[in-house]
Amino acid sequence: MPPSLVLPRTCQTALAGLVICLAACKTAPPPPPPEPEPVKKPAGLFEWKGQGKNITSIKINVDEQKARLYHGEDEIGWTYVASGITSFPTPVGEFKILEKVADKVSNLYGKGYDANGKLVNSDFKQGRDLLPPGGRFEPAKMTYFMRLTGDGVGMHIGPIPRPGRRASHGCIRLPSGIAGTMFRNTSVGTPVTITGSGPDYKTYLKQSAEKAKANAAKLAASKKKAEEEAAKALAEGSTPPAEPTAANGAPPSSVTTTLPADAPVPAPAPSVPATPAPPSAPSAPIEEIRKVDMPEE
Repeated sequence: MPPSLVLPRTCQTALAGLVICLAACKTAPPPPPPEPEPVKKPAGLFEWKGQGKNITSIKINVDEQKARLYHGEDEIGWTYVASGITSFPTPVGEFKILEKVADKVSNLYGKGYDANGKLVNSDFKQGRDLLPPGGRFEPAKMTYFMRLTGDGVGMHIGPIPRPGRRASHGCIRLPSGIAGTMFRNTSVGTPVTITGSGPDYKTYLKQSAEKAKANAAKLAASKKKAEEEAAKALAEGSTPPAEPTAANGAPPSSVTTTLPADAPVPAPAPSVPATPAPPSAPSAPIEEIRKVDMPEE
């Protein structure tokens, strides 16, 4: 083989080795970034997965402010609730649905308006607060009411202002999106278990009686004050007006008229019987608050 052909082949071999070396030294590419985790959507106020099934029991935890719905042993739904605040606690224990009323309104709580239709009390309570004369009481709605106690504690539609926090006067508020489903899929007699921080029903009744007594005293004081104010207004309205005064400050009766000595004395004017004053208008009646046998939220 001619020497001129040996060098090129040697160079080719060297170049091939260099390429192999460079390929071996090349840094491996970084692994692809991991797939991002899907963003979890925030849980709603409730979940229902019991299509075609009825609710055979309900368990409510007032510490969690959640109710769990069961068909037998299977949980078929859950919902946030809003039970009674600390000063109006929901009793805990074993209960049953005693009554179902779709269009229930409260006979205890609502709003108070004056005679002109102006809202004067957005948290009006019968037996505790007093309406102004001519005022009216507008009861709070308790749609899809499911009664649990004889004195009015039950489940019904109501605002859940802060999920997980208590908010009611003792009833168990439900989101409007699931209250109707619960109403249709429960029966009178469906057991409801309430657990968590709260008085048992016996203690609850005792506390309620004490509050009712205090509310009655407050109402009596309010009625007495209103009656006193009405009597005072009546007295001020029936007082005769002050006698007008002359320009110099003396009353008209002190002014005398001098007649000539030879002037005849005028005959006195015939007396005219005084027209009796019309009877004073009666004071505005004090609005009476009807007593209720079954207070409800």
